[in-house]
Amino acid sequence: MARKNQKRFEIIHHDCAGIDVGSREHWVAVNPDRADPPVRKFLTFTDDLIALADWLASLQIKVVAMEATGVYWIPLFEVLDARGFEVYLVNSRATRQTSGRKSDVLDCQWIWQLMTHGLLSGAFRPADEVCSMRSLVRQRANKVADQAKTINRMQKALSQMNIQLANVISDITGVTGMKILQAINHGERDPHALAALRDRRIKADHATIARSLHGNWRVEHLHSLRQELACYDFLETQIADCDHAIAQALGLLPMRQEEVPAARKVLRSAHRSVTEQTVLHQALGRVMGVDLTAIPTIGVDTALVLASELGPDLSRFPTSQHFCSWLGVAPPTRISGGKSLPGRGPKVINRAAQALKQSASNARNDKSFIGASHRARLSRMDTGCAVKATAHQLARLIYAMLTKGQPYVEQGLEAYEEKSRSRQLRALERKAHKLGWRLEKAG
Repeated sequence: MARKNQKRFEIIHHDCAGIDVGSREHWVAVNPDRADPPVRKFLTFTDDLIALADWLASLQIKVVAMEATGVYWIPLFEVLDARGFEVYLVNSRATRQTSGRKSDVLDCQWIWQLMTHGLLSGAFRPADEVCSMRSLVRQRANKVADQAKTINRMQKALSQMNIQLANVISDITGVTGMKILQAINHGERDPHALAALRDRRIKADHATIARSLHGNWRVEHLHSLRQELACYDFLETQIADCDHAIAQALGLLPMRQEEVPAARKVLRSAHRSVTEQTVLHQALGRVMGVDLTAIPTIGVDTALVLASELGPDLSRFPTSQHFCSWLGVAPPTRISGGKSLPGRGPKVINRAAQALKQSASNARNDKSFIGASHRARLSRMDTGCAVKATAHQLARLIYAMLTKGQPYVEQGLEAYEEKSRSRQLRALERKAHKLGWRLEKAG
């Protein structure tokens, strides 16, 4: 039932409904003048979701608001969106009740009341075909994370056998490392025979690698190594399958640019060959309309994450400030009484922001305008704040590129040094003016 003593606000959405999403059942509330009873319960089976949509359509409901509860909202969202409803996916923080009472009935009524008066805003969700690619990219990221765990367990088994291979080569999953591990898996125990598999690009010599391969070869550790190696190969196959599915999903997206120029820098990826990176770079350029890899520190993997999480259309965000706030890389606004409040703002978990922060951390040694800016931030603030500030800078560049369709133009270190010199000069002029002095250029 409707709440008593509710305040009179302007009604924004006359034809709306509020849904409290659950794992087993959904509670739906509408205007009491539309239905009796105004609150109904629907189970989460597909036919029940269709019945829910039919009931809302019979009441001429146009706008539906629901909480983003786990992954339980996804099937309901897809059904309602396909039926033509304007669905608002809202954050649970925006629908939190002030009173201590809480139930499914009260929750859905509260969501309906807030939506009626226009007090809720929907979360950003890209187009459906972009969401399909996003699921594939996230699945690939999960497989890469699982593979990293497998590598750690392989390293543990080698260490327990006192095989010091990781101390003489940089990557045990490289060409030399995998040849040696496969040979161990097939029964080879001679250190010199294993060291003969060394690639000519390895800096360590044959004798050093042979010394690192003297171990105890215990049966239980060899069994663990054999299983983890098989798991690594299986995950490698699954990652390749994900790459194939991602390529197909990219081919289904509308093209915004026919011809994509070649990459301005060398593209590097741990799980892709040069040919695969080139093909992916061309596909991303056609879909996004701009080359995101032209920005220093952003590689093809980061560009893929951004394309899958954001899509090419950022019209949902009116300004770059809105976009950066959604990412969670903008400075928090916590002011009361004209003073900044202590503490941090709400924690935002955003995969696009995580990718930008990783790219920002790589800017430390980059010889570009962004790299120089990041090093200057590191000199005056802690690392976490500097990484977030550089990610904020990258986010503003990406917003400008996607909304205006303009390519990235590198300003170079000289431009940053000139900008820094001008800033220092203005600071000196302000100090001199404050002391009653005047600066004059020497010579």
